[in-house]
Amino acid sequence: MFANSRIRAALFGVFVLAVLEGVLRVTVAESDLLFAWEHPEGMIELLGGRVYVRKSSDQHATDGTYPYKYRTNSLGLREDQELMRPIPEGSERYLALGDSWMFGTSVTQGKTLPDQLEVELGRLRGAAVEVVNAGIPGGSAFDMLARWNELGTQYAFDGVIFNIPHNLSRQQEVSESRKQLFQPGAGAPYVNWRTYLVVRRIVAPWTRPRYAPGTTDEPVDEMMADLQTIVAQATAKGMSVTAIEDPGRLQDALGVVRRLDRRWRETLEPAGVIFAGHALNTRDCWGFQDHGHPGESGVKALSVVVAEALIAGTSTDGLQTEPRCAEVEGVGPGKAGWPVPQ
Repeated sequence: MFANSRIRAALFGVFVLAVLEGVLRVTVAESDLLFAWEHPEGMIELLGGRVYVRKSSDQHATDGTYPYKYRTNSLGLREDQELMRPIPEGSERYLALGDSWMFGTSVTQGKTLPDQLEVELGRLRGAAVEVVNAGIPGGSAFDMLARWNELGTQYAFDGVIFNIPHNLSRQQEVSESRKQLFQPGAGAPYVNWRTYLVVRRIVAPWTRPRYAPGTTDEPVDEMMADLQTIVAQATAKGMSVTAIEDPGRLQDALGVVRRLDRRWRETLEPAGVIFAGHALNTRDCWGFQDHGHPGESGVKALSVVVAEALIAGTSTDGLQTEPRCAEVEGVGPGKAGWPVPQ
């Protein structure tokens, strides 16, 4: 009799668990119970989409007397057309990653750095070249990694081009978000049983560190680590990698050739990254009222230097002063028909 009671109790317990499991499977998605790093794209999926929008847009604005427009496709890329998955036969394709410098803030459609690199690389190659503009205004190295993770796995490219990131505050924001996600390296393992996953989620804070450690407390080092991930994955696919250097802003550039932080070259050049940049040391290189981004002629001069270094496969010796912005095509303050703002 006692044995029968135990059997009935055990069967009733199994029945209750089965019903609970069925209810949880209907009402709670498995993805809601996983920790950050257990998602297919991990941190990149959870945080990468918070800074840029994947949708088409068509907008107009002005930088002083200079009117400009920009257009994005359904992926949020600053392109007039949708991106084809295969590389068109007989051409090359590069992925341009970066922040507002790469996106082309204050520069009109068709005159951005990726646009001008297409022209210069095509001229030097003697063949069609496509440079896909995946720049993200306000982004940092983590956002470049997010774009790379999204596009580098779905589309074919011959190389990656990125600018040294500017937005430390964005990287610090990402660092804080990283610290607020559970550490995956300890505690109960994954089993696709919803009741178990609910209990695991509740118990996890008591079985593992409350916060995941970041790469480091120094944002520059975190940016370096994210770029190293891009470089390692791209070179493993046989792709070239080129880094673009710049003086930062008009106030630090005029009349001088700015000395740059050598840590970027010391870390990434041994991994095969080619470095190139322009000093942008004259007023006509910059925007009219925008002193934080180059104008058309500044972008053109920068593209010439970068394209030549990429083709040669050799880094430049610091920032270059030739070609001068006054001597290349493109609108700029002080150039014919365009006065310098007071």
